[in-house]
Amino acid sequence: MTFAPVPLPDNGSGEGLTRESPALSPQDERERLEQAAQEAHPAPGRYIALTEGGEVRLVSLREPITRIGRSMSADIVLEHSSVSRRHAVIVRRGEDSVLLDDRSMNGVLVNGRRATETTLKHGDEISLGRVVLRFVEV
Repeated sequence: MTFAPVPLPDNGSGEGLTRESPALSPQDERERLEQAAQEAHPAPGRYIALTEGGEVRLVSLREPITRIGRSMSADIVLEHSSVSRRHAVIVRRGEDSVLLDDRSMNGVLVNGRRATETTLKHGDEISLGRVVLRFVEV
């Protein structure tokens, strides 16, 4: 079972900013992400699709290097305790987007398989700890 981060109100303690909740089935999630990508009419390019509070947000991969992690210095910040401060990096190599594990504690899975370096393809499911993202090409 996969889990998606769900923001919670700050209780003043600095803890409990996210909680785990069951995500949709992989097929339902894939259909929802594809529908959101079509509805948003994004410009041609490469994106990471994030589910936030029931809505899908596309983050453009415009730069040659995109850092993903819990750190505020990351390009894509994921506020979940299962995500390392520096969890993964997506680099552009020619026409390819390559996902690299940045020595994360909980590892990186692409389509359910452990990966230290992999070339991404449209629709690939990326799990960073318990946070699930999707690679989208338009």
